[in-house]
Amino acid sequence: MNANFFIEKLRDRVRESPGSRLFLTLAEELKKRGEYEEAFMVLRDGIEKNPAFLSARLTLGRWYLKDNKLDDARNEFSAVVEVSPRDKFALRYLSEIETKLSLGKNDAKLRTIDRLNQFREAIHQRFDPNSLNNYSAGDR
Repeated sequence: MNANFFIEKLRDRVRESPGSRLFLTLAEELKKRGEYEEAFMVLRDGIEKNPAFLSARLTLGRWYLKDNKLDDARNEFSAVVEVSPRDKFALRYLSEIETKLSLGKNDAKLRTIDRLNQFREAIHQRFDPNSLNNYSAGDR
């Protein structure tokens, strides 16, 4: 079957039946073809009309996670866990997000510590009595 024909048929069916869950298939097909913006739009609109469709929320969350939109991904996975507290996929992805966020914070902390250590070393060299020969006439 021609891909364009298939997508057009899906679009028609989603238009004819707005409450249908076919929007997820349409969004995935659009994404496969590289039509990312439309795929995201179709998926978000479909979830708005079908908020309890957890597979669609998981898919959107994964797409956000892949794009490093961690807050948006967390919102989708959290919505899944609200309805299905033991959903192993949503819980795993939430854990992955928290790990990424904590690593990001640790990276920033490590960079700050590194800068402080460099500053401390510069101060130590500047005022170390053993390194008085490091002063130039312009420093006084």
